[in-house]
Amino acid sequence: MMVRPAVVLLLATISHGAFAADETASQRVTVDQLAALIAASNGRSDSELAQELEPLQLAERLSADKLAAMEVRLPGQQSEQRLLILADSSAFLDLPPAEIPQKPRPDAAALRQMLVQMVNYVNTTMHQLPNFIATRKTSAFEDRPKEDVQEATAVVSYSYLPLHLVGQSSSDVAFRDGHDTDLTKEKAAKHEAQVHGLLTAGEFGPFPRTVLADALKGKITWSQWEQGSGGIEAVFHYTVPKDDSHYLVQFCCVTEDQSESFATHIYSERAGYHGEIAFDPVTGSILRMTVRADLAPGELIASAGIVVEYGPEQIGARTVVVPARSISLLQAHTTHAPDGMSHPTFSGTPKTFLNDTSFVNYREFRGEVRILAGENAAPPRM
Repeated sequence: MMVRPAVVLLLATISHGAFAADETASQRVTVDQLAALIAASNGRSDSELAQELEPLQLAERLSADKLAAMEVRLPGQQSEQRLLILADSSAFLDLPPAEIPQKPRPDAAALRQMLVQMVNYVNTTMHQLPNFIATRKTSAFEDRPKEDVQEATAVVSYSYLPLHLVGQSSSDVAFRDGHDTDLTKEKAAKHEAQVHGLLTAGEFGPFPRTVLADALKGKITWSQWEQGSGGIEAVFHYTVPKDDSHYLVQFCCVTEDQSESFATHIYSERAGYHGEIAFDPVTGSILRMTVRADLAPGELIASAGIVVEYGPEQIGARTVVVPARSISLLQAHTTHAPDGMSHPTFSGTPKTFLNDTSFVNYREFRGEVRILAGENAAPPRM
C-alpha cells in the first residue's frame, strides 16, 4: 500500500486538519524566551534569524496577539515563515501561565448557564448570520522525512527537510443560508482541476455546530479561564467517543493492490476526538475551537487536528463573529507496507502537513438580476 501526499480531513460531510516531525535536535523555549530572542535580533539578516529560529520548539501556545507583535520586528519573509510555523505548531498547547487569569472556578449553576448560552449562540446567532463572501488565504507547509523509498528502478534515500512553504492559495468562500461554498473550487471542479495537499472547509457553520453536537453527546467539562484579545474567555474541554463521532479522517491516495501503478483509493477512518471550546462567558460567542483526533497507533494517519479562531467583523450593517484564522495539522506515514500484508502496520517516520489559513475581506453577498426582453436584447440605457 503506497501513499501520496494529498490529504482531506472531514467533519460530518464537510472538508477540514506539537505535531511537527523533528529530525534535528530541537530546543524547547517559552513564549517569553522567544520574544526576547527576537527583540535581541537587531542586525541579523533575514536568513540568519530564520536559521536561528528553525531548531526551536515552543513549550507554550503563542497567541495571535503576541505573534503579531513579534512579526513586526522580523527582517523578512524567511524569518516570518519560520515564526509562523513555530506559532502554528504550538496551537494545541496551553497558554503561558501569565495568560491564565487567577479567577475561581464557576459554580455548577454558572457552568450550566454558560453552556446554555453557548448552545443558544450556535443554534440561533450563528444560524442567522447574513449571507456573505470572504477571501480564504492559505499557506501550505510540509516537511520531508528522512527515509529510503523504493522507486520504480531503485531505492532512493531522501534527507530530512523541516517544515517549509510548498504553496499558497487564495479563494473566495460564499456563506449562504447556513452553509459555506468555496467558489474558486467550484469553478476548478468544472475544469477537472486536481487539488493536492491538506484541504480545509466548513469553518463558518457546519464545523462549530457538528463539534458542539458531538461534544454534548460525549463528555464536556470545565477547563479554565484564558486571557483573549478581547477579554477573559471561558474554556470547556470535551471528549467524543468514536461511536458518537462525525469526524472522518481521510487520506488520498493509497493503493489497495500492489499491481496498481498509482494510488487511487482514499483511506477513510471514523475517529473519536477531543478538544477545547473557548467562548465569551457573557454572550456564549465561540472564539476558539480545537479538534484532535484519537487515533490508534500503527495506523496510516499518526495525528490530525484543526484549530479555528473567531473574531468580530463588520458585514453590511451588522457586526458578527466569524472565522478569522484556522490552523490544520496532520501527520501521515509515507512508507509502504510489506508485501502480502492486507492490513499493514505503519511504523516509519510520519510526514507533516500544516495549513495556515486567514479569512479576510468580508463583504455582504448580493445577488444581481437583469431581465432581457429577448435573446439578443440590449440592456437598458441608464
